[in-house]
Amino acid sequence: MRLGKSWGLVLLGLGTICALGWSQPVMAKTSQADEVKAAYIVDAKSGQTIYADRADEKLPIASLSKLMTLYLVVQAVKDGQLKWTDNVPISHEVRKLAESATLSTMPMGKNEKFTVRELFAATLVGSSNSSAIALGELVGGSNAKFIQLMNKQAQTWRLDAEFVSASGLDNTDLTAYHYNLPGTSDQAQNLVSARAVTMIAQKLLAADPEVISIANRGSIKVHQHRVATSVQILKGQPYYDAEAPVDGLKTGYTAQAGDCLVATFKHDGRRLIATTLGGTWKYSANANLRLMVQRQEHYQQVVPKTVDYQIPGTTAKVTLVAKDGVERWANTKRPVQRKQVAVWPLHRDRPNYLPAGQTVMQYRLTDTTSGAVTTIDYVTPKAKVLLGPLHLATTSAKRTNLLKLPLAFAN
Repeated sequence: MRLGKSWGLVLLGLGTICALGWSQPVMAKTSQADEVKAAYIVDAKSGQTIYADRADEKLPIASLSKLMTLYLVVQAVKDGQLKWTDNVPISHEVRKLAESATLSTMPMGKNEKFTVRELFAATLVGSSNSSAIALGELVGGSNAKFIQLMNKQAQTWRLDAEFVSASGLDNTDLTAYHYNLPGTSDQAQNLVSARAVTMIAQKLLAADPEVISIANRGSIKVHQHRVATSVQILKGQPYYDAEAPVDGLKTGYTAQAGDCLVATFKHDGRRLIATTLGGTWKYSANANLRLMVQRQEHYQQVVPKTVDYQIPGTTAKVTLVAKDGVERWANTKRPVQRKQVAVWPLHRDRPNYLPAGQTVMQYRLTDTTSGAVTTIDYVTPKAKVLLGPLHLATTSAKRTNLLKLPLAFAN
């Protein structure tokens, strides 16, 4: 994907998704720095998709893989399996990896001990490969068993993901340290979609909001080691951009994956997560996407919270409420078509009973540029009986007599 001239965002909600995978460029002048293989932006709290381009294509994600490793560490602590103050066993091979001039960001001395909290921070901030592997072995019992946990969690979330590494290194690097997963090829690597890795980041932030405060640091100190952030677009870092500021989260790079970035930022008081995979340069395309979100997308009420809805074919009216929040991201520069669609089946030969929470009508919003559709359900706030049968419900004289009927009907 090359980010170029006309901009378009995908307006998608928590309901039915009807258009994905289309790309819209951003800037009139393009360069190789603007090219990525996939991109995805989501509201971290609501899950609403803001932008998607090839978001479901499985691609190498390099060190973005560590987000799943960190999530499983957080869960192990929450489950009581670990404590943040526990010392992490460090194998000989992990210490050897930590000595690598190209694969390590933090050395691990022969007798040096590290806590879960220290290696967690080193993994998140400095993208320490040896720290990630050591944490995985602690949580899973072995490297292979931990990778099974990674894949099991991805399957539970129904993600497009295939993990063979806790760190994101591929087998071309791991084999020398005997951390290549048995049964995988010499060049095997983690393959995850942009949507999936963004969802992993979303789950991690939900599980431990303190992750942001750690990820936003320019460096951390672990014993005598200063571990610098890999996210060099944070405030105070060389590539910080005040127009498109971020407060985390994770970078990734291998020769096969290219430059990858998951960036967290705020707009209109909401936290968003922007992911770009397979970039030529890790910051440019992601920054362009964040800038366009800030300029064109706004969080606003797009449909009413309540609707006095007349049941089609009758004189009966019911008050309906939006099942989910009606505030959504929408592009103020492009019109959105709104259409009411009846979804509740009326019975024509007997009284109609509406239980509380019954979906009666939907608002279907169509982005006129992309064709993307979001669906918002409107439900009954409390149980309701419509006088009937249907042909009687439209006749006021006979409807009065039916008041003597029992007010509870099945089906």
